[in-house]
Amino acid sequence: MISVTSEELQTILATIEEALSLHDKWREGLLRALICKLPLAASNIAEDAHQRCAFGCWFYSKGNTHLREMAVFKTIGQLHQAMHDNAREVCLKIKATGVVVEEDYDQFLGGVSRFRGELVGLQNKVTFTLQNIDSLTGAYNKAKLLPDLKAAQKQLKESGKPYSLLLMDLDLKEINKAHGRDTGDKLLRTTISSVMGALSAGDKIYRYGGAEFVICLPGKNTSDAELAKEELLKKIGEALANATGEAAASLHIHYGVVEMDHDAYLEELLDRSSRSTYTVTM
Repeated sequence: MISVTSEELQTILATIEEALSLHDKWREGLLRALICKLPLAASNIAEDAHQRCAFGCWFYSKGNTHLREMAVFKTIGQLHQAMHDNAREVCLKIKATGVVVEEDYDQFLGGVSRFRGELVGLQNKVTFTLQNIDSLTGAYNKAKLLPDLKAAQKQLKESGKPYSLLLMDLDLKEINKAHGRDTGDKLLRTTISSVMGALSAGDKIYRYGGAEFVICLPGKNTSDAELAKEELLKKIGEALANATGEAAASLHIHYGVVEMDHDAYLEELLDRSSRSTYTVTM
């Protein structure tokens, strides 16, 4: 998942859409110049050509330093520069000799295709994140929960394997009141990050509303879920112990466990879980 705010994701998505359009126009313009032997733009021959195009101007701006540190954007940056380096090499050979060998041309087209493919992949990832991921915590959002649970119910009916839900509700009212909402949000992120890091393969966590989260535990009955819950609480405790400020020491967590029935109404299961809660103070 891409760990930036929803506003940043919206900006990135809009930029990618524009970048794809500009990239296609750049590719078509350069190919037309090469095929029709038109004058080559100076920007395509410059050593810093990758910083002169519309995408490069945005990508290398000071405001995007944090994005360039992310793995997905590092890959895009590398592919983008390599594409322009290949294009520059082709342009220089055309300018010097009037011809370009097939190997160089294929390398250029391959770079163009790889960069575009990476942009499209990022576009899909950002769109998925905006639609399905809670921007504050990184958990899946409520809109994704019910469809996923319905799919799990269908699978449960076919396989008969157990499937449990663990509900966790973080009581942030007093913390928000005493220390401010920013402190509460920080503790929420710390807590959910520790949970996500401790989940087994196949387990998922969803933000159901406010500070209430649903953790789906496929293949686990209630006894297994209780053990998983204890391990998660331990991880949360360790994470909060490393958090600064007195607020972390007084976090209350309400939790409940329920095993899913393939015939039960999902809202009823979630309600049953919320009404069967216990409280632990971290």
